[in-house]
Amino acid sequence: MRSNMNIRKIVIWLVVIAVVSLTIAAIAFFSTENYMVSFRDRNNFEGNSIDEVKTFGIDQLKEIYIHSVSSDVSVFSTDEEDIKVHFYGRSALKSEKALPKLITNLEGSKLKIGIEYPKVLFYNANVVLDVYIPQDYRGNINIDTVSADVDISDLDLNNFHCKTVSGDLRIESLGSDNLTLNTTSGDVDIVDFSGNLKADLVSGDIDVRYRVFDNNVDVKTISGEVKIDLPQNAEFYLKTNTVSGEVVARFPITIISFNKMNQLEGTVGTGDNRIIVDTVSGDIYINK
Repeated sequence: MRSNMNIRKIVIWLVVIAVVSLTIAAIAFFSTENYMVSFRDRNNFEGNSIDEVKTFGIDQLKEIYIHSVSSDVSVFSTDEEDIKVHFYGRSALKSEKALPKLITNLEGSKLKIGIEYPKVLFYNANVVLDVYIPQDYRGNINIDTVSADVDISDLDLNNFHCKTVSGDLRIESLGSDNLTLNTTSGDVDIVDFSGNLKADLVSGDIDVRYRVFDNNVDVKTISGEVKIDLPQNAEFYLKTNTVSGEVVARFPITIISFNKMNQLEGTVGTGDNRIIVDTVSGDIYINK
């Protein structure tokens, strides 16, 4: 009996301590500069508008880094001489101190672009990050996003790397020596492309259409369909493998090895260029 009484006392004290701790934490949170959006604000989206613009010259600039969480990113070509970064939209938060802010940092040959978000319990905003790149820029671009779509168009770069989590990626009219993609839970659509491609995808389809082809392609997916469209005169070595899917190649292939509809190895023409595609659950299409 005494033992049971002691256990009950311990449980009661633990509950009291937990309640007190939560109360202190709540008081500390609301005593700081953090803000909570009221339910009225969330239903009545009349917060502040956001409109920030920054410009940078491209002299000596070799690398551009872009990081975004929850804000869609678009990167365009421009006839202007400078890089223009435009961050805009609306936020339900009415306090100026609680608005997301554009953060940029130019260090030597590297330009870093990112968004700083307020620390709030409830956050509701519709904001977009646009980056305009001069046509003369031939450096590298690195993009890292979470819960955001990415749109790239009309660029000619040395190297382009994009890492996305929970967001679609669309690329149109891109020339790049090396295009490297790492995506999780998002589709990839590439139109009018030239360059080497290396892509690792988890849970997402990829559709690539080459305008000219004299390159190497290496694509790996866990769960997703792979489509690669090539010019009719393309020549390449092809090796594909899929665990649960089929391989369809619409080129006259000299077969090296073939295993049912899951594995294919062969050459088209000279086979100087290389296309290697691996999927776990997804079909593979090599079209012309």
